[in-house]
Amino acid sequence: MENNIREESRLKFRFAENDTVIKFDDTKFYRDYFNKLPEAKGVDFISVANDKIAFIEVKNCTGDEGNNRWRITPDNRKRNTTHTSVNVEGRDSLDIEIAQKTAMTIAALVGAKSFGNTKECLNELKEYIQFLSEDSFSNDSKKKYVILFLEGDFGTKTWTKKMIMQKLQDSINKKLRWINCRVSVVDSDTYDPRIFQIVS
Repeated sequence: MENNIREESRLKFRFAENDTVIKFDDTKFYRDYFNKLPEAKGVDFISVANDKIAFIEVKNCTGDEGNNRWRITPDNRKRNTTHTSVNVEGRDSLDIEIAQKTAMTIAALVGAKSFGNTKECLNELKEYIQFLSEDSFSNDSKKKYVILFLEGDFGTKTWTKKMIMQKLQDSINKKLRWINCRVSVVDSDTYDPRIFQIVS
């Protein structure tokens, strides 16, 4: 199980032994092909097993919550009114970003499938392409997850972090109605250990 640990944003995620996991933007297909698309982006991890596929984005904002407060309000409503020291031009709130990254990741996998066996780099994506390609992909027994892992102390006097995560989750859900998936916004206190575990 030790070898199924992946790192992102100073956090370590341990996936089940029988899960196949990739850091999507580290793949050769992403770097050499998909990245040529202007503004191409993808989720951090794709995890697949017999009965599930998960698209996972990690945002560890611990210690930098102030610069990320505008991102936790859906639909860019606070992008131009919340103080931040980062340039927000061309950037979106997390609900929009996650929905777009999920859509582009799925598009990339479909694009990769179009090459068949003609490109050597597709080997690293074959389990994910196969999962999406099978007729059983439409069965409810095959779970499709989109997960935003949001770490950081975002609670305020009027909004608890749980309320903020729920609002983001609802907004991502709305934007991903075109795919039959289960959307979750979680942190180190609320994640589902059947999908991954945080390890120190």
